[in-house]
Amino acid sequence: MFEIYVPFTEIYPTTIVPVIKGKKNMNKRTASFLLLLIGFSSFFLIGCQKDEFNTDPSFKLQFSADTVIFDTVFTTIGSSSRALVIRNTGNAKVNISKITLARRSSSPFRINIDGSSTDEYQNLEIAANDSAYIFVKVTIDPNSANSPLIETDSVIFETNGNIQNVKLVAWGQDAYFHLNENLNSDISLPDDKPHVIYGTFTALKGCNLSIGEGTRLYFHTGASLEIQAGASLNVAGTLQSPVLFTSDNLEDYYQDLPGLWDGIWLQKGSKNISFTYAEITNAKVGIRADSVGMDGAEPLRLHNCMIHNMNNYGIYATKARIVATNCQITNCGGNVVSIENGGDYDFRNCTLARYFSGRSYPALYISNYVSDSTGERYPGELTAAYFGNCIISGNQTDQIGLYELEGTLFNFQFDYCLVSWDKTFYQKYEPNFTNCISNEEAKFIDPYTNDFQLDTLSFAKDAASIGIINGTVPDIRLDRKGISRVVFGKPDFGAYERVEVR
Repeated sequence: MFEIYVPFTEIYPTTIVPVIKGKKNMNKRTASFLLLLIGFSSFFLIGCQKDEFNTDPSFKLQFSADTVIFDTVFTTIGSSSRALVIRNTGNAKVNISKITLARRSSSPFRINIDGSSTDEYQNLEIAANDSAYIFVKVTIDPNSANSPLIETDSVIFETNGNIQNVKLVAWGQDAYFHLNENLNSDISLPDDKPHVIYGTFTALKGCNLSIGEGTRLYFHTGASLEIQAGASLNVAGTLQSPVLFTSDNLEDYYQDLPGLWDGIWLQKGSKNISFTYAEITNAKVGIRADSVGMDGAEPLRLHNCMIHNMNNYGIYATKARIVATNCQITNCGGNVVSIENGGDYDFRNCTLARYFSGRSYPALYISNYVSDSTGERYPGELTAAYFGNCIISGNQTDQIGLYELEGTLFNFQFDYCLVSWDKTFYQKYEPNFTNCISNEEAKFIDPYTNDFQLDTLSFAKDAASIGIINGTVPDIRLDRKGISRVVFGKPDFGAYERVEVR
């Protein structure tokens, strides 16, 4: 890299030429030599200043990426390399005292600097306003059944005591990668390998997106699936091959962490939306439904789905129309189902349960208004909210929140349900609860490890209405696991049928 030096007379405009005592008339050659010597000395001093190191502990390096992604197919040699650019944007040299891999020798990654492949490198100098390349290589055996689907690590940089890092992500098998991708036609996602989403994966107006059985979608931090106005979505999994929507953080540590990706957003005007045998886990919001299914459109249909372990809501519905059957919606930081600003809803043989530490929210929230940031309420008619053969329960006493704006339609009904609710506080609504078992334990096998099947002593056993089951479309005579509700005695509340070992 070239550096341009400003002449010293411009930097030191008041440079004093020393008076040399001796002969009154100095030899011109000698004078010229002295001036040249002074100029050279000044030039040398300035050059020395340029060679000084930046020692500011708050100084930050810049990188060409905050995450290095290896999306190469690892079907032959199982390895790949990527370049990472490190930039020194300061006006002095910088010394990176240490560059290391966080996982050190256990990492499948290696860094290569100046021809050395290692997990640690010391004292990399970068000139002012200059940059350096390092190369990162990963080696994974793609044919090993024990290889994780994803490998992660970080390159850690220590400069003047300041620590920075760049994340490394490598997939141990082939995958489809989508980065802020927009879909604008009829699209059927292939199911032969996983789909990894970075940013937004968006169905635009006119797009009919189909996701078939066995398809796996892994979302990076901050990623989401968005269905815009005029677009449709059909998710068609099966009992044996459900469709999976989850985080791309697949290590054991992350399996029970919510909020790892943003979730699915069904925007106002999206149409013909259905999910069958879909499993949605570990997002901020499982499904956000904005006015979906209203104005004569088909409702959002959820059948045999599991929405579990969200940071905020399982389903966040605002003036929407939803039909849900045989669904488990559980363990969210907020409500597992939140109904705001009215709408039309029908839930049958669903398990809505919240076993979550921290601030207490009811599992189910129902309102016929929406509030703005000032607290102003805007009405929205709740034409119907029907819950039949459902379980609404959790680790708190009251799991149903009812918020009515007087003078606006507020129709709801719980019919043959096991419910945890405050009868004293909601006494005027008691006629809205018919044939219900109130404030008894659901007794799930282990709700804290996502096992919401019924224990043998559950109050939800043998209490459901066969009439509701026979009158429901689609067919719910089999539970979410494919167990018959009509063969082994009386049916149970919730998404799962308890069958005693005979």
